[in-house]
Amino acid sequence: MVSFAVGTEIVKAAPDPLTGLATRGPVPFLTPDPGAPLYASTNAPKLTPEKAWKEHPSVRKVVGFIARNVAGVPWKAFERVEDDDRRRVSGSPAERAFRVPRRFVTGYSLLYRLTVDRCLYDRAAVALVDGAPRRIPPRSLVIESNALDEIEFVGVNVAGRTVDLTELPLAVMTGWDSWSGDGISPLTTLDAILREQAESVDWRRRVWDERPKFSGIVKRPLTAPKWGETQRTRWVESFRDFRAGKAGGAPIFEDGMEWEDWSSSISPKDALDIDGRKLTDAEVASAFYVPPELVGAREGTFSNITAFRQMLFGPVLGPYFTEYEHALNAEIVPALGGDDVYGEFDRQAAINGSLLEQAKLLSTATGGPWMTRAEARGAVNLPKKDGTEELIIPMNVLVGGQASPQDGVTGTPTDDRGVGEDQEPAA
Repeated sequence: MVSFAVGTEIVKAAPDPLTGLATRGPVPFLTPDPGAPLYASTNAPKLTPEKAWKEHPSVRKVVGFIARNVAGVPWKAFERVEDDDRRRVSGSPAERAFRVPRRFVTGYSLLYRLTVDRCLYDRAAVALVDGAPRRIPPRSLVIESNALDEIEFVGVNVAGRTVDLTELPLAVMTGWDSWSGDGISPLTTLDAILREQAESVDWRRRVWDERPKFSGIVKRPLTAPKWGETQRTRWVESFRDFRAGKAGGAPIFEDGMEWEDWSSSISPKDALDIDGRKLTDAEVASAFYVPPELVGAREGTFSNITAFRQMLFGPVLGPYFTEYEHALNAEIVPALGGDDVYGEFDRQAAINGSLLEQAKLLSTATGGPWMTRAEARGAVNLPKKDGTEELIIPMNVLVGGQASPQDGVTGTPTDDRGVGEDQEPAA
């Protein structure tokens, strides 16, 4: 049973067989609930998220860049065996539920939509319904908080009624607001910049569409014979046909006429079209704490792709991963896998370089081979073969010998006292 608001009371209602949510109930009368407190309307951006996503390329570019990279990082679940021991539980519901939450919804699409919600609305929510995480659209999300800005009620507006979700396992992520526990959309802050950019685009479009093909005057010499009304009308109509694109590639002048150009043509370069778009991209990227270089709004000087990955999945997207982990591990993951199970994003998998780079680094760090043949075959999706579980260590890789297979320098052999053959024992 799920609750929803009727008038000023919270009543119980039977779940809807289609949605699984309570939208009907055996009550004598129903008062449609507005779905959101009135004060929330003061925080609504004049530029709606839907319009910003559809009509402002800068917003879609930056927010889409963030959402795609966050959603592409794998989610993994672990069990705490001891304080210093963790065990991967890939078959746990805590991991499987976010791999394929339900039919037609993948883990990627769920995280993608949540990240877009968080960026455009400054709030996002997930509820655990029938063992599956379900995204609550921010447009229907109802959040009420107390005088200390602590959230006390979470609901979803369905068919004009508010369904109470407070008793379900929830993950609620909101930004800062001076009067509630809700957030304020970044579009409220960006509204002026985006309106200015939209107006400049509209002005340039009108310049290209409405400017005349020829801007100037036709001069007729004083010695030319005087025109009659019929001759004047004939020539004017001929020139109008030319301007309308019906008279070929050049106008026909009579009686020694000359064209004097008065045009002040504006090219895209003169209108600073490209510069204006880059400036807007940079402003929007900065508003979402993304370096403009990462979205192509400014020339970058990255020396290699490793530095790019470290910046992107470190200080840029790291706070998103941390917020999701804290929110999901608070109620949803324990409800799925127990108190000893937690989930986290494999950020290192996103930062890591190619397999060749990892092999060299780990081989040097461990002082020898670090992967069995069975693990290597599994890494490239080959079937397992018997006798491949043992770690093979070359004869020239020993303690006190080579530092690693990547190192051609052999260490000084030591005797049973740990002293090198070319060294004297300490006094």
